[in-house]
Amino acid sequence: MNVHRPILIGLGLLAALGCGGPTVEREGGRSGDPVVEMLHQGILELDGNIDELNRHIAELQEMPAVLDPRVQELRALDLSGWQLHLQQWILQREHLKFSVNQIQQVKANPREKSAIGTQWTNRQQHFVKSMDDLRTQRQTLERKRFEVESQVLGQYFK
Repeated sequence: MNVHRPILIGLGLLAALGCGGPTVEREGGRSGDPVVEMLHQGILELDGNIDELNRHIAELQEMPAVLDPRVQELRALDLSGWQLHLQQWILQREHLKFSVNQIQQVKANPREKSAIGTQWTNRQQHFVKSMDDLRTQRQTLERKRFEVESQVLGQYFK
C-alpha cells in the first residue's frame, strides 16, 4: 500500500480540474469529461484503500493484550497512526466527491460557474489546511512511535 499515491493522485486530479471545461455527458451516466472520470477513479481507489485500512485497524484492535507497557504504547501509537491515515483518506475522498458535485453543478447551471468556483476554492483551502493538520499529527505520532520503539528494542542491547 503506497501511502502517498492516493494523495498525489488526488492533488494531481484537482490540479487538472482547473484545466478542464464542461463537456457533454455520455450515454449510461458516464461522463465524457476525462477529469470527472479521473475523479471517479480516484474515489473508487480511495474506497478500496479505506476498506482495506478499516480491516487492518480492526485486526490491530483484536490483537491479544500484552503485559509490557511499552509494547502496549507501541500498539496504541500504531492504531492512532492508522486512524489518522484513515481520516486523511476519508477527507480526500470527500473532497473528490465534492469536486465531482461542483463540476456537475457547473454543467447544470453554467451561469453559476463563478459562485460554484468560489465555493470550490473555499473548500479546497479548507481541505489543504485539514490535510496539513493531519500530516502534522501523523508526523508527531511517528516520531513518538520511533522513540518508544527504540526504547523497546534498546532493552535487548543493554
